[in-house]
Amino acid sequence: MSERFFLTTPPQGTSAILEGDEARHLVRVLRAKVGDTVTLFDGRGQAWEASVANLGRDRVTLTLGTALPTIHPPAVAVTLAVALPKGDRQKWMVEKLTELGVSRLVPLITTRGVAEATDSARSRLERGVIEACKQCGRDTLMEIGAAASIADLLAAAPAGTRSLLADPHGRPPEAVLAAGPTGAILVLVGPEGGFTPEEVTAAEAAGCDRVAFGRHILRIETAAIAAAARLA
Repeated sequence: MSERFFLTTPPQGTSAILEGDEARHLVRVLRAKVGDTVTLFDGRGQAWEASVANLGRDRVTLTLGTALPTIHPPAVAVTLAVALPKGDRQKWMVEKLTELGVSRLVPLITTRGVAEATDSARSRLERGVIEACKQCGRDTLMEIGAAASIADLLAAAPAGTRSLLADPHGRPPEAVLAAGPTGAILVLVGPEGGFTPEEVTAAEAAGCDRVAFGRHILRIETAAIAAAARLA
């Protein structure tokens, strides 16, 4: 059995506990038995081999074994602030951004945005991150930030952050980033109707550079994934 499972609580010594959906999947879907071996990861960069010690309906106790080597996060953290698309396009986007190593996804509040980042929507995004990590072997969760406006994001960006605004008429990102080293990268991706002129002007006034991630006008999730592939 080579399935990966996410630990919602840190291990205690050599013992770890799976609860909720993770435990139910192991018990009811995979029909695990005592002694079966699985892989556990904590979402903060650590993973272990573990063997099943005790099975309950909604709780599984495991004994930790060997700590596994992990792929460390990129040296430059990439945050994508995205005006969320509707429906299943959100799930697909989150899956791909997780696979590509993006550090953080922030639902972006814009004038022309169509999907609200409600608490339930944010919970779905977080669950999508976990599922993507289980599938792709990533041991560090992509963070889902609280919804924020362009102004608030740019004002709160740490010193040394290079801020980019996705614009089909912008420069190539490599040309902008060639100016010098950066501590982190923040990319703003607008809604289907695009950023308003006022939003673009305010972003540029705050030091944001316009960059193009494709030769054509891209849909929200395509632009976000293109940015991740170029930068992460």
